[in-house]
Order: sequence, then structure tokens, then C-alpha cells
Amino acid sequence: MNLQWFRAGLMGALVAVVGTGYAMDAVKEQVPASMAGDARSTDWVLLGNSADIQHHSGLSQINTETVSDLGIAWAIDLPTRDGLVGNPLIKNGRIFQGGSQSQVFAHDLKTGKLLWTHEPLADRPPGSFLETWLRSINRGVALYEDLVIIGTSDCRLVAIDQATGAKRWETKTCDGKQNYMITGAPRVGGDKVFIGNSCADMGLNRGHVDAVDARTGKHLWRFYTVPGDPDKPQDSELYEMAAQTWGDGWYEKTKGCGSVWDAMVYDSELDQLIIGTGAPAPSDPTKRGKDAGDELFTNAVVALDAETGAYRWHFTQVPGDAWNYEPAVGLMTATLPIDDKDRRVVLSVPKNGFVYVLDAKTGEFISGRNYVPVNWAKGLDDETGRPIFDPAARYWEAADGESTIVVPSSAGAHDWTALAFDPQKNVLYVPAITMPEQFERTASGEYSYDYSLGSEGEQKWQAFGEIVAWDPVTQSEVWRQRHGLPLNGGALHTAGGLVFQGTAEGYLKAYDATSGEQLGSFAAGGAIRAAPSTVVDDGIQYIVVPAGAPSSSTASSGLTDYSSTKESRSRPRLLAFVLGGNAPTPAWAAPLTFRKPPVDRYPPAVAAMGEAIYEGAGCVACHGFGGQSVGGAAADLRVRLPANLAYLKAVLGGAFEPRMPAVPLDDTSTEALYAYLVNTAWRAYEDAKMNAESE
Repeated sequence: MNLQWFRAGLMGALVAVVGTGYAMDAVKEQVPASMAGDARSTDWVLLGNSADIQHHSGLSQINTETVSDLGIAWAIDLPTRDGLVGNPLIKNGRIFQGGSQSQVFAHDLKTGKLLWTHEPLADRPPGSFLETWLRSINRGVALYEDLVIIGTSDCRLVAIDQATGAKRWETKTCDGKQNYMITGAPRVGGDKVFIGNSCADMGLNRGHVDAVDARTGKHLWRFYTVPGDPDKPQDSELYEMAAQTWGDGWYEKTKGCGSVWDAMVYDSELDQLIIGTGAPAPSDPTKRGKDAGDELFTNAVVALDAETGAYRWHFTQVPGDAWNYEPAVGLMTATLPIDDKDRRVVLSVPKNGFVYVLDAKTGEFISGRNYVPVNWAKGLDDETGRPIFDPAARYWEAADGESTIVVPSSAGAHDWTALAFDPQKNVLYVPAITMPEQFERTASGEYSYDYSLGSEGEQKWQAFGEIVAWDPVTQSEVWRQRHGLPLNGGALHTAGGLVFQGTAEGYLKAYDATSGEQLGSFAAGGAIRAAPSTVVDDGIQYIVVPAGAPSSSTASSGLTDYSSTKESRSRPRLLAFVLGGNAPTPAWAAPLTFRKPPVDRYPPAVAAMGEAIYEGAGCVACHGFGGQSVGGAAADLRVRLPANLAYLKAVLGGAFEPRMPAVPLDDTSTEALYAYLVNTAWRAYEDAKMNAESE
């Protein structure tokens, strides 16, 4: 789930309507009856709009001919400091979303008016260092009948009445005291709610996925993704077999992890839950079992009987994974013409840069190919789908001081952002990431992880994003469009012949689904990481998407320059677009003011030591590289420099708990960290002064 720098380090506002909106009756007059479709109202009640999670809509009022008339119907600020990244769910004229601190928001579809909020963590202090940080991370909710269901960072499923916002039931599905937490959206199917959890890739526990009764919250079953202590009897013969794949001495080094932190699909045709499991932890394979095999069931797509949780099949994608190339992201089900026959398949687009097509009933490998450049593998075996490893990417075998550059990075060629699919033309739309990562062994024997080389101008190692249209039947490119920054939003495909995707720069873009031609770019006033949703209400098609500082995403908050611009780090908000919408673009982020630091610069050598501490202690996870926050609850430390060393010591000692956890550092390390922050603030001040003088 998380990036290398995080793993290394760990081992209220009022709601305000923006704009004046527009006259709905006037818009209705602009929409010809032939374009309104048969349905007067539709809903978007499942993540991705179907159990298959294809992020496809059959609506066509907004299409290739009319999309140029798209505009904002309304934009409303959200009562939170952290931007939302989950796919909005919409039912009976209400929009439901999950956000930072596991809050749930309900808004009126026509006006954007806030109807209620539910705060399940309001009276619960964090139970661990991990939970304190991960409270800001939430990727959405599920709907079931008259309930909206959210997974909380302290390991609960909470069901809330859709009309009133009152809690109806809650169930604990993991143990926060054991360094578990929930950051992903629940899935529903067969009258059940399915939920995984995160171990932050630390290897301190066993990953698992749980099922509960959707009406009552009663716990039904649990499936562990890795075996238990090999010195004790395993849960079943399945785990006796799995334990043999972890090598010698593995349990003394890691408990495995294998989190089901995001990817889950309920296959209604086969009544099975298909999950993508996280990579084994730690990433460095020399710190796991000796002579290990597939380390089951990490880094795999696994099918479970939805009624009982019993294992059905698995497919391992990257055995011996050393790069965090987990398939815990990017799963959907579909029916494809394979060898002239319709075949139920699983489409998996993990972090490793390949698109996999698997048989949904058996897990058989059908095909796979990379859709972006990769240098960790030379391809996949045609029969088994196993990777053909490239020795050049084996960073753990490099000499001290020798660097290894790998693509994709551990953040992935694709992350948790939504894929979209055209079920008529069988085209897959992938929000793709190219972000080279440099590995280098440090004097301590650990590794440094550098994501910034793609921003330094060397042509070979550029960092950028794309929307890639891909034919999974022929495993070939249809088209691709490039974005300036790597970390953008999820995709939406519609029967109007369009693909929508939001960007890090703060625009909702519309593409011709067949040719890839950009047909529109609509300012949202803030960065977009979520996937849009679309429904018809009273004959009008809406496209709904959250925007603003994407601080409820781990990669976005740490890799600030790759997930947003200075202007797009605006306050969190929700927007609705319609044909003829004429509400103004909400305000972009105000420029930061860098004041002259009240403390003299420190010697560069001391500041360099502090930079290593800043990244190693995990500060970068919230405050970003160089102290440049993406916004939200985490301060930009170039602007809010601790007043003095004593103040920093108090903060690190827990003065702001639980909002910020205590970080135990000795006096020498604390002063080095302060030196780094001071020098960084000076650099920002001088750069701003120089830019002002040159204007």
C-alpha cells in the first residue's frame, strides 16, 4: 500500500457554496428529449457502478457532440481539511462519500447542500503510531439497501442510515493494537460486506479479508493471506502448503503481511470474492526467508467462495517480489471474446506495469503484456504468465554506493485509482504512471529510495502520467494521452463515447473513447484523484467528482510535486458538472507567503544529516519532500517553521498528539532535523524573493 520511504521510516470548516449555480429549468430546455434517455433518474450505488467495478455508465446525454457545453452546476466546500479520493456513490438524489478521519458526508445531488456528516472517530484517540498517520487516508464507502458503510482506521465497519446519518451497527474486523488499520472502501455482494485492511507493508502481522452480514454486521468468515507461525499447527492443510513457500527462517524476520488493502471484486456470476494481495514485507528479499518460493498468498490474485471464505484458486504475479509490485490494486471482472468464445475473466492491472487476463473460474493465465515501459522483467512466460526477470533490476545485488534505477517505481505503473472499461468494444482505460525510482545501498546497509530523478530533466528518466486505452483481448495499445504530472485521477467511460479523467493540475478532461482526442478540459479548481461518477436525475445527467488537496492519499501527500501544483492544492470540495452549467470555477489555492526565517542558516553538513532523519523518521509521509505539504491537515513546514529548537522538541515529544504522533529522537538528531527545516525555509524564502524581483 505504502511507499518505500514510509516503510523505512517506520522500522471543521463551515460548508460554503462556491458560485451562484444556475437555473435548472433553463438547462432542461437546452437538453433535447432524444438525448435525455429513457430513464428520468438513475443511481450509482456500487463502486464502479457495477459488481464488476468497470466504471462504465450507459448514459449518453453528455456525449462527443455535446460535451463542449459541459459546465459546473455547483461546487461546494467540504467540512474537512483533507481532499477526498473515493468514488462518489449516489442513490435517491443523495451523494455519499468517505474522507479523512473516516468521516462520511451526504450531499443533495441537485444543489450540493450538505445533508449530514457522520464522524465515527470523534471520541476515539488513535491506538497506534500508524493509525495516527493513516487516519487521513480513506478511499470511500459502500451502499447496501438503506445503509452507507465505511471502514474506519481503527478497524471497524460502521453502517449508517442513509437518510439521517445515524449509526445502525458496527463490527470490529481487525485489531488496531496489532498495527492493522482500514483505509480502503468496503465492497458489497450477496448480502455481505467484504473488507480488507492494511499492515502498512511492515510485515508485523498476517493479512486477512473478512465478510460480515450486510444487514446486521454479524461476522461471517475470515481468510488469511499468509500462513501463521511455522512452529505451531497451521489453520488448515492450505496453510501447511503455503508455509513451505516462505523459505527457511522467514517467521523470525517477517509475519508476511500480504494486505488486502484495496482490490476486491464480488463476482456475482460465480458467487466468489476475488482479491488482490499485497507484497511480502519487507521489500528487500534478503530480509525474508532463505530460498523462498512464491511466499503464498502474497502478490497474488486469489478467488474465495463468497459464502464461506474457502480458497478456490490463486495466481501469483511476481514471485520473490522486491519492488512492492502488488496486485492489491486494479481488479475488475468482464466477459471477453477469447478464442471466439465468450469467457468470464478477471482483468488485473497491478503495480508492475502489465495487464493480466485470467480465467475467472479457474485462475488460468490467458494472456499478459506490459502497457508501459518496464525494466524489472523482459516479459511474461506465454504459458504460465510467470515473469522473465531482468537481472539489471536486482538492486539488492548492487555494490555499495552503486545505484539501480527501476521502472515502474514501488508506487506502481498503476495504483489504486479506478480503471474504466467499455463492455461493448472491450477496451480498458488505465490511469498510468511513469515515475522512475533509484535504489542505492546506504552505509547502514539499508537502501535509499529516490523518486525525484524523473523531475530533473534527463530525457530517459522523465516522470509523467497517461491515460492508456488498451485492448485486453489482443493485448495491444489503442491510444494514449500524456499528462504532465504522474499522479492523476481515476477514469470513467460512458455510452456517450467519452472517457473522463481528472488531473493533478485540477482539470476534468474528456476524451473521445475511440480515438483518444481530447474534447474538453474543464477547470475544477483543485487536484483530482478520485474517479468521477455519473447519474441522471429528473432528466439531467450529472458528473460528480471531488477535488482539492489530495491529502487523503499516501502517495499524493508524500510526492507533492507529482500529485498537485501550487494552484491545485485548494481546499476540499465536491463538484457537479452538467450540460449548460454556468457556475464559476471555485477558487484555486492562494499563493504561499514565505517570510524570512527568524533563525540563521545551519552548516550544510548538519542540514544534510537532518534531511536523512526527516525522510527516515517518516516526516515526508505527511509533510512531503522538502517540507512542501500537499495541503490538508499537514502543515507546509517551509511556511510554518518551528519557532525554535525547544518547540520542535516539544512537538516530537507528543505535544500535538493525537493529531501528530510522538517521534522519539535524541538531541543530536533533533537539532539536525531542525537544521534541515531551517535551511529549507531559507531556500523557499530566497527563491520567492528572487521570483518577485524578476517579475
